[in-house]
Amino acid sequence: MRRNDLLLTLLGVLMLALSRLPLHLGWLVFFAWIPYLHIFERGVASRRQLLLMGFITSVVYLLIVFYWFALVTKAGLIGMIGLYTLVYYLLFAGINRIYRNLTHWRYVGFIALLVTFEYVQNFGETRFPWFNNAYSLAEYNILVQFADLGGVVGLSVLIILVNVLLYQILPFSHKWLLRRKNLPGNVLHPFRGRQLASGLALAILLAAWLGYGVHCLYRLPLEQHDARIYVMQPSIEQDVKWDKDQYPKSMELFRSLTLRAAADSARIIIWPEGAVTNYLMRIPSVQADLKDIVDAAGIDVFTGFPDMTPAPESHPRDDLFYNSASLFQPDRFFNAIYYKNILVPVGERMLWLDALPFLWKLQLGQANWEFGTELRHYDSGGFTFSPSICYELAFPEIFHRMAFQRDPLAQTERKSDYLVNITNDAWFGTSYGPWLHAAMVRFRAVENRIQIYRSANTGISMAVDPKGRILASTKLFEVKNITAPLYTTPKVTLISKIYRYPWLFVALALILVLLSLTRKIGRRL
Repeated sequence: MRRNDLLLTLLGVLMLALSRLPLHLGWLVFFAWIPYLHIFERGVASRRQLLLMGFITSVVYLLIVFYWFALVTKAGLIGMIGLYTLVYYLLFAGINRIYRNLTHWRYVGFIALLVTFEYVQNFGETRFPWFNNAYSLAEYNILVQFADLGGVVGLSVLIILVNVLLYQILPFSHKWLLRRKNLPGNVLHPFRGRQLASGLALAILLAAWLGYGVHCLYRLPLEQHDARIYVMQPSIEQDVKWDKDQYPKSMELFRSLTLRAAADSARIIIWPEGAVTNYLMRIPSVQADLKDIVDAAGIDVFTGFPDMTPAPESHPRDDLFYNSASLFQPDRFFNAIYYKNILVPVGERMLWLDALPFLWKLQLGQANWEFGTELRHYDSGGFTFSPSICYELAFPEIFHRMAFQRDPLAQTERKSDYLVNITNDAWFGTSYGPWLHAAMVRFRAVENRIQIYRSANTGISMAVDPKGRILASTKLFEVKNITAPLYTTPKVTLISKIYRYPWLFVALALILVLLSLTRKIGRRL
């Protein structure tokens, strides 16, 4: 591999990784793909070089952005580095093939393949959609506003397009040609014209993007409600959370914070994921503990807890276990239970258990929860909400479905008033992990133009309005209740209707790769 290409790969992935962290360097994402573009423009001759590029990208990105995985499983982080080395190799090989054989389609192929790489990670049991370029914009709310049109995929397209246009503007994109002497003007002219056209296109793109953001932030109508929704952050450390001796201490803390919220006129308080560590729905004494708090406070409590139901005879276990949540009210203690639909690969369930039953015997510390299959909507204080648990926050599609409540009798849908996300995140201590996870709230809120209340055991808990503005938040490991007025808007977003459109990029990427394998079109200018 050429030394310059190695350095360019390292430069590109460093910018890409640093743009993801809360270091006010998100703007680097607009330049991060330029080194890669230059490598492919000059041509990659060998598979070994592509593999080395994939290895460098995987190692640097994962160690900078996802180093906190090692706090849970060092082997898992090493396995991810290996997996994404292969994934990046295949991605770069596809891009390189298009650059060599479909020259006139190279930038379209570059964008389509990068978007495909991001989008397909929303599916399958290994799903992990945390690589999206869009999340680098977490600190630029004005740019995030476009998410109600194109979602995170649309934001990624815009980011990559800015990279491509900047590359076209920069002189070194045609350095090999400009170095030649005594070239006739009619040869240099097209490239100078391309630079001017790219500069104009970039200016129009940024003006439209910023203009739309300003329009949304200042013109989107919001209605304020005195809903008195409170979010609890108890900050119980992971190493004691599931200890049997901790249970009474935790319940006493929950009681204290709940009564404090009630004294401050709360109508509902949201506890975090797995707040009640015993099998609440199966143990009467645990139900009595919670009911005592609900009755004493006189307010609704939404909380997470583990649950189990009898398994069918064909199942390798006697019971089915679920990561669950539900609403408990003074006048209606039992409501329908929400079972988490999307589980953390390996962490919450071993992969491919249905296809490979012998894996049930493999124990790596995972819980092996079952997948929930339904969404839930709850009514509290005259407002409706739908919940999600932890990792589900990373998946836009399930949030689009949560944002609307369907009436099966009238065959109509109405928008929920707000959404709830509960999580633990204590696994990741004071690393960047909790921040990266919490940053997704802003995107889900804007995509659906709906307010989201998030309760995280150790942080970061927050309330984010339909414009993506953080109305209230906590610090890591702060013991605190937070609240914020509820804002609603009747707007139904475009992305909530067309959220499957990224499949067009997937189809385009496949077509271009297949064509690049079968024929050559055009020549490099």
